[in-house]
Amino acid sequence: MESHRWLPLEANPEVTNQFLKQLGLHPNWQFVDVYGMEPELLSMVPRPVCAVLLLFPITEKYEVFRIEEEEKIKSEGQDVTESVYFMKQTISNACGTIGLIHAIANNKDKMNFESGSTLKKFLEDSLSMSPEERARYLEKYEAIRVTHESSAHEGQTEGAELGPKSGSYWEANFSSLENVLQQLKPSESHMDYHVEAPSIDEKVDLHFIALVHVDGHLYELDGRKPFPINHGKTSDDTLLEDAIEVCKKFMERDPEELRFNAIALSAA
Repeated sequence: MESHRWLPLEANPEVTNQFLKQLGLHPNWQFVDVYGMEPELLSMVPRPVCAVLLLFPITEKYEVFRIEEEEKIKSEGQDVTESVYFMKQTISNACGTIGLIHAIANNKDKMNFESGSTLKKFLEDSLSMSPEERARYLEKYEAIRVTHESSAHEGQTEGAELGPKSGSYWEANFSSLENVLQQLKPSESHMDYHVEAPSIDEKVDLHFIALVHVDGHLYELDGRKPFPINHGKTSDDTLLEDAIEVCKKFMERDPEELRFNAIALSAA
């Protein structure tokens, strides 16, 4: 039962990168926008990529699928390496921060942390914990909560100035490369929905998940689910393309929805 509530985090690289910097992560890896699924748009994402965060709407269709997926995996089983760092979500609106934790924790060997990093300490302290224990630990981990709140407020106050380049939803048919190169100006073929953080009491039906590569497999990490989801084989070189294939499935389940957005954690 979720007993805590945080202010929702904005799906915006500027906000997430500042958040991670405040938690003591050296900016040798940075989140960047993924403008669409076409190969030429994916080629604009700096490589290598070590994680993708997907923001998507929780709809009735998705909830039906989620329950069916869980029942199928419980019945048939799946392979999940013990190397995957996974935590549950017990805090309302904390899915953005949990997505970031999943992205960093499963790439910890690639990251550089500043001395006294709050995030590094959290990851080290929680390494031997269960997914449920990690969730409870986050509830009491004041340093991350305060930083999350600060970043969420920053997204609210600066959101109107960030423009279509940051935090914009993908359009159902996606932007063309020409539109992107034209400063991502809104047009009939590029729906510009800015993902501005709502208030703490507003009902939020958008949710973050992380897609990461661990031991040769692509994992979907969602704190609302009881376990990681193994989406098959991947590699450091193909992670972005493989993660986008998973994103496509989310979109295909809700073809009338436009509210999808992805950011990638790329080498700076």
